[in-house]
Amino acid sequence: MEHDSSRSGYHEPEPGEAGLDETEDWGDDFPKTFSVNLIWAEARDKEGRHGAIGLKGGMPWHLAEDMKHFKELTVSHPVIMGRRTWESLDLRYRPLPNRDNIVVSHDPNYRAPGATVVDSFEDALDLARQEAIPDDGLDRSEIWVIGGAQLFEAALPEANKVFVTVLDAAVDADTYAPDIAALAADDDNGWHVADRSPWLAPKKPDSGIAGYRFVTYVRDAR
Repeated sequence: MEHDSSRSGYHEPEPGEAGLDETEDWGDDFPKTFSVNLIWAEARDKEGRHGAIGLKGGMPWHLAEDMKHFKELTVSHPVIMGRRTWESLDLRYRPLPNRDNIVVSHDPNYRAPGATVVDSFEDALDLARQEAIPDDGLDRSEIWVIGGAQLFEAALPEANKVFVTVLDAAVDADTYAPDIAALAADDDNGWHVADRSPWLAPKKPDSGIAGYRFVTYVRDAR
């Protein structure tokens, strides 16, 4: 259910199934397929636990290279986020430009100017894949879930790919991502590492980050 909409176009009124891992026939000359992608950066906490993604509603680091990577992947696509992730965005970049911003909140009175607010992840998926009329130029074949932790957990069963920036850093944290590395290590889960960059050095040596790498996980076809 939509609570608020600031989007530029109207959408096809008939929602489909929330699961997006299968080809869907929209009655056009060709079927449309969708990929649900999760994306986050993670470090380890001061106790050595991996998967740390946040502290008090924000990220306990700043890595320009990761922000550039995030923008390159998500621009021109729908992005789905929770309320806290929306509120953590710098006001200068909220809503995220050149992306369809969809915010999930269970508060029926919540407003996110420049974004559309829905009350469930399933509604967010249905909305994200509906083409705008008139065409807004966005590519809805990829739908990006950008946080936070609860939304990642809700989205993981529907996800096709997970893009993780792994940081060699120890930080204070109170929020953690799903353990996708453990899932990929178990052959029965259907996840595997599709791509892993070498360790890279941040351009700013005073960032507190010794190195970083990009890891892409893909779920086998179901």
